[in-house]
Amino acid sequence: MSLGVAAKVSGALVSITAHVPEDAMSAGLLGTERVGHGVRIREDGLIATIGYVVHEAENLWIGTRDTVVPGFVIGYDFDSGLALVKPSLPLHGAAMPIGSAASLKVGDAVTVMSSGGKEHSIEARVVAKQEFAGRWEYVLDQAVFTTPPHDSWSGAALVDDQNRLCGLGSLVIQGFETRTGTHTVNMFVPIELLAPIVDEICAHGRRLTPPRPWLG
Repeated sequence: MSLGVAAKVSGALVSITAHVPEDAMSAGLLGTERVGHGVRIREDGLIATIGYVVHEAENLWIGTRDTVVPGFVIGYDFDSGLALVKPSLPLHGAAMPIGSAASLKVGDAVTVMSSGGKEHSIEARVVAKQEFAGRWEYVLDQAVFTTPPHDSWSGAALVDDQNRLCGLGSLVIQGFETRTGTHTVNMFVPIELLAPIVDEICAHGRRLTPPRPWLG
């Protein structure tokens, strides 16, 4: 997707600023002031983001280039690491169509977009699709890894050549080895992990299926 096309869908991106209490369980690791991005996925204003930005937040602000309004967390899916938020006041903008990370192949050109307009978008390529296991009891069966990395990756949108949202940014990883060499990459959570349970999370604040079992 060219950056000219990126301008047409960048209105779906929003900034997210969260304040977390000092006594929150995640405050020591993730801090109390968190900044990231989100993507409007429905015309009613529903926004998808990476969960750690808003986890345990007591105050939330959601912004476009012109407006910042208070918001609130709808729910957090611990299995995928993704969350849903919504503005408390009207925040106008288009929704981005939902695609699938499964449709991307290694070598595909993609666009990585953060809030703030097309100048905050970069062209990248998929360099790997593989399992990711975090030390915090978190596993993705097939995360997507792209390079060059975006320098503001938390909740950034992974967009395919059809202008569809395929994933949300989670990490930057240095020294990531692929068949073509060693790269600094962004890791993205596939959006299809969230899409089937959006209504469930909106109704209950979480997925209702049992959590992934862990040994240890």
